[in-house]
Amino acid sequence: MSTIQIDRLLDTVIRQDASDLHLTVGRKPTLRLHGRLRSLDTKVLESDDMVALMKAITPERAQQELQEEGSADFGFAYGTEARFRVAVFRQRGDIAIALRLIPNQLLT
Repeated sequence: MSTIQIDRLLDTVIRQDASDLHLTVGRKPTLRLHGRLRSLDTKVLESDDMVALMKAITPERAQQELQEEGSADFGFAYGTEARFRVAVFRQRGDIAIALRLIPNQLLT
């Protein structure tokens, strides 16, 4: 079983200038490009993949909030490359994650 690495997914979001990355059990990672959803050419995500991906980017306090409330929202800085707004939540008993790329440059 190959593992899905969050760094590779985030690099793809940045490289392809996607606005969002959707991660859901039973589906391939999906990008939102110019308003359209496009699945990446990777394996279908399993529950264990989602737990590992969630733990890789989610601060302890947000993991606790996910356990207690069923969802958590937070900001995530990917080095100096990019920032993301992240929503982690339970969907049909499994973890799901939606990441929105926040532009580094201020819009005028």
